[in-house]
Amino acid sequence: MAAAIGWYGPLIDLCKASSHVGDYVQLLVFVHKATPIQYKIARNGGEVVRMDILVGDETRSYFPVTIWQKQMGSEVLAGHVYLLQNVKITSFGDAVEARAIHCSSLQCLIRPNDFVASKGIDEMIRECRVGIPTREKLQKLVGWLQRARLAHCGSLLNYFEHGRQVKVNWKVHEEIRSQDCFSLSELCQFENSCKATFHASVGEIFLPITWINENEAERMFISRRLHILGENSLADDLITTGCQQCGAPLNARVGSTVEQNAVPLYCERSPDRFHVVGSIYRPFLLYVWDDLKYLPIFVTNKAAELLFGNISAEKVYSSYKSQRQKQLCCQNRVDENPNFYMIWLILLRMLFQHGKNSPLKFKVTVDTNRDWENGRLEMVSLSFPAFRRNSSA
Repeated sequence: MAAAIGWYGPLIDLCKASSHVGDYVQLLVFVHKATPIQYKIARNGGEVVRMDILVGDETRSYFPVTIWQKQMGSEVLAGHVYLLQNVKITSFGDAVEARAIHCSSLQCLIRPNDFVASKGIDEMIRECRVGIPTREKLQKLVGWLQRARLAHCGSLLNYFEHGRQVKVNWKVHEEIRSQDCFSLSELCQFENSCKATFHASVGEIFLPITWINENEAERMFISRRLHILGENSLADDLITTGCQQCGAPLNARVGSTVEQNAVPLYCERSPDRFHVVGSIYRPFLLYVWDDLKYLPIFVTNKAAELLFGNISAEKVYSSYKSQRQKQLCCQNRVDENPNFYMIWLILLRMLFQHGKNSPLKFKVTVDTNRDWENGRLEMVSLSFPAFRRNSSA
């Protein structure tokens, strides 16, 4: 996808991205992995498509890039070297990333097979139709790939899957040795339904809001919503009416595939099979990651309580309504009850401390008859290694 317009900014090293927040830049990068998040909005037939890619260069091994254009995202492949043109550096919280927008484009400069081609990689670099600064940057990038032994493996993922090296994004503690799965890549290879435990960090909460239009797609991604769009109506969207036992939503606005699959006629967890109606956390997809993979976990009410510090949706929503009522009435009276809504928001932000949060130990049910986006992995429990405190649904 060649650029049809000129450059809007300089070619920069990834290590200098934080100095260009709000600017357009050009990036010459190697793609470690590309993860699509795709969801159809039932009401109007629209489609939300976001491609998250993890890239690197000789100055910074890992850097996130978000692509919203479906055509551009479909062209990105792991193991390739691309010139990303006219991308915008953005930040949310303490995280910095690049975002491809309407004027962005990409150009593939080197493919995995080029490293073993008879022509030779140096000759291919000299023949690239790019400017001298870009060619010099490409030479440095290729040198880094060769030193890191990534260039001849096709992609970082292939490098690990062929068993040449095992690498995770944290130090292995003694207790990790007893886990069922060493990595998310191993979890992906399960062919039979079972229960599994693994360590992973939280990357995103994806909320399938089916009653919005395509222009409001950012509302479906909670991490960006907290830091960019603010917290307005977050409780209204994430909390709904449903069964407090099985987590099935019973709201008239149900329309997503995730929620339709989660509404049984009878409650499986109630002794009398009747639903216990109250405020619950709406079913959502928790995207988790390790050094190799990025996978969605289906989370319902009880499991969401564990993720949110054992604070029930009932407490959060009651506190939220009370706070809104005080604001409308201009009351300044101090409430002696804990503000569970504010505590909940703080816990949510803590989950998205990218690069700082410790991996959590998840226990999930694996249903190989389901798609990844429709509950193939469903969260049962989790523990927080930093506090050595276990919880179970």
